[in-house]
Amino acid sequence: MSNQMDQAIQSVIDLHVLIENVFTGKNAQQSLKPLLDSFDQNFKMVTVQGHSIGFTEVKSLFSQNIGNQPSLKIDIIKSTALYEFENYCWVQYQEHQQTDATETVRTSTACIKVEGEKCYWVYLHETLIPSSS
Repeated sequence: MSNQMDQAIQSVIDLHVLIENVFTGKNAQQSLKPLLDSFDQNFKMVTVQGHSIGFTEVKSLFSQNIGNQPSLKIDIIKSTALYEFENYCWVQYQEHQQTDATETVRTSTACIKVEGEKCYWVYLHETLIPSSS
């Protein structure tokens, strides 16, 4: 695996630590800027509800929900390198989210642009995995 792909996979882990910090309110102020700086200005994503959103909506989502999920815990269960072209890495990962009230698992596919030591998320598609209960 290339160094760029290693960086992209580490970015998956790092980004979700920042997301958890923002939503739980732990180190939220220190985490919000690096979280938002991790997204390309032309970032696009497909949510688990099937909505297509961009950077503006993602910025609002994080900025307006600081501390709104104090019990949130996010774990990246596994990540897989899918494809690499120039400085773009496609990564698939499984994410387990849990709060006091809910528990979800989703499979996500991300395109992450690697520039030097910095990773920028360009695209994300999340798919909810139905619970087996």
